[in-house]
Amino acid sequence: MWQALLRGFVFGTAYSLVYANWLLGLQPLEWLNFNGWQGWLLAGAAWIIISMHQGLIVALFALVVNKLPMTGSFLAKKVQKQWKLPALLTVPLAWMLVTNFWGNAHSALGVPWSMLEYSQYKQISFIQIASIIGGVGVGFLILMTNTAIAAFIATAWKKVSSKSLLAESQSVAFYQLLAIACISTSALVFGFYKSSNTRQAPDQTVSVLQGNINIEMERTKHRYSLSELLTHYMAMLAQCPKGLVVWTESALPTYLGDEPGTLASLAAFAKSHGIDMVVGSMDHDLKQTPYNSAYGITSGGLVLNEIYHKRYLVPFGEYTPQIVRYMPEWILRLTNTPAGGGFSSGQEAVALQLNCGRVAPLICFETLSPELCASSVRKGGQLLVNISDLAWFHQSMIGQQMIAFSVFRAVENGRYFVFGANTGPSAIIDSNGRIKELSGQDKDRVLVGRVALSSEWTPFTHWFVF
Repeated sequence: MWQALLRGFVFGTAYSLVYANWLLGLQPLEWLNFNGWQGWLLAGAAWIIISMHQGLIVALFALVVNKLPMTGSFLAKKVQKQWKLPALLTVPLAWMLVTNFWGNAHSALGVPWSMLEYSQYKQISFIQIASIIGGVGVGFLILMTNTAIAAFIATAWKKVSSKSLLAESQSVAFYQLLAIACISTSALVFGFYKSSNTRQAPDQTVSVLQGNINIEMERTKHRYSLSELLTHYMAMLAQCPKGLVVWTESALPTYLGDEPGTLASLAAFAKSHGIDMVVGSMDHDLKQTPYNSAYGITSGGLVLNEIYHKRYLVPFGEYTPQIVRYMPEWILRLTNTPAGGGFSSGQEAVALQLNCGRVAPLICFETLSPELCASSVRKGGQLLVNISDLAWFHQSMIGQQMIAFSVFRAVENGRYFVFGANTGPSAIIDSNGRIKELSGQDKDRVLVGRVALSSEWTPFTHWFVF
């Protein structure tokens, strides 16, 4: 048992140290009043702690697999008065429950970042099956394939130490491999057919305002005023063709509802230029509770009353977990959000009724969440739009990884997906997961592409209601 725990922890930690190295991009942290070495120390601590947290999750999976009575056979069977479960199904099911759900639950401060399915985001034909079984199902197939290979090796080389994987004979182990090959081939055939037969051609133009306003610049080199930001973005707006325009997360870091002059200017511009807008800003309720938000402005000059409030808040970055409130003051300072003491979580999906159609906004890490994206589509979203502020992480791979997550969300729900990041990369992804347009990092530019809006639900959208 202890060996299983140790192996799981070491592997899980090492894997996450590679996958989550973007956390080192938090440095420099002068804007939080930490100098060079202090910034490196804090960024390194965040990197190691989060990686070790993921290591503990893999260790838990290893413990579960170690303790479950299993066999390498196709079906459960009774051995010496004890029922044993088929490893071919039990191992991937344990992985899915422990890593995708329990261990990385938001309430447990989990961040389901390094899920195995995301490694396949460029395999367009293979991942089309996610429209039925979701990304979590693709991860299940990966684990099932590896379990079948491990069972074949254990049986062929008579690895008694791996008795939970031993099949009755090499023939049984071989037939398991053959069955997995048939399943994978069927998934590929389905995916090739689906990705080759796109029903709806793109008929809407969308522009992403990648303003390249960096938090470090904003707080340590030059604190931009609201009027300066408006001047900057209005110049970019002038480059946008008619259609939908997406402003990134906190593009206007103010309580936009308290800025009637700003809203009037945006509404007038939208009407005169024939553009719909999704604008990243902040909002508060009557009790002054702050929210990280997205506003909708139609091409008719109407500011929508319905405002989206971010539901998946980032621990430490957007709110202070209760346990941290008992820690030293310098740790509390790490939650110095634009709202001051942290944001509150929204409760409902929103589909903004713009003139171009119903656009469902998501904010930053919400592209990690298949359940939030599916609920946004069920709410009526015909197009998924994720707005992000990646300036926190400077030059790192975080944007590329988030685009990989977005590819799966697009396929799962059969929706075009617009990923807009203030410092890039930004992307426009079609409903089959193909990245149609992609911008670079640290570039001030307008990314323009074409999308199609859809009202059909995939099987995954129907059943994934967690």
